[in-house]
Amino acid sequence: MAVALRRYWPRLFVSTGTVVVIGSVAGLRDPLASMASYTASLMALNQVAPPLLLLGMRRSSRSASAIEQWLFDPWVAFCVFGAVTIAISLPGIFAPAVANAVFSAPLGLLELASGLLLWRQILPGGQTLDADWKIGAFGFLAGIPMTVVAVVWMLAPAVLYTPYLDVLCRWNISPLADQRWAGFIMLVSGAPLQLASLWLILGLRAPGLIDKQPS
Repeated sequence: MAVALRRYWPRLFVSTGTVVVIGSVAGLRDPLASMASYTASLMALNQVAPPLLLLGMRRSSRSASAIEQWLFDPWVAFCVFGAVTIAISLPGIFAPAVANAVFSAPLGLLELASGLLLWRQILPGGQTLDADWKIGAFGFLAGIPMTVVAVVWMLAPAVLYTPYLDVLCRWNISPLADQRWAGFIMLVSGAPLQLASLWLILGLRAPGLIDKQPS
């Protein structure tokens, strides 16, 4: 029974991740309705769908090409994830995105791609760093920009993105409250990454419990 259930786990992970992606992309169609809802869709693409999809995918045993070796380099993933997190949060990019649903879709795809690159370095089967504490430190440091952005949104005394100033929020709350909820959603969404990283830093994973698979 346990073996049969284990056989279906990958399919369940991939199916759930796919549903999350579809639902999140649909949530990007009306970004002006609520900053909190828009942020929830982006965070689902960045922090929820990637680990689910990766946990359900089989790792190939073939040798990686030069492009794959570069693309899956941990520091490339680190830089891409940090750059996307910070850039998308800047008013110069975020403001046009919330005002234009067409522009918000590519940002969602960037969030998904950067999340896949990052989580591949943390989850078993795709790790390229050679020690759990290094993997944990990598994930913890990568999550800091997202935490900083979330705190700024929660503590800012004024609305940071002008498209939301004169828009009635879907949840009948003020634009400033909506922005603070968006920061809270981002903070909570980043918690699994931080917890998983701390777990690895502290060496709490039992040896042999989850074997690394060839990448």
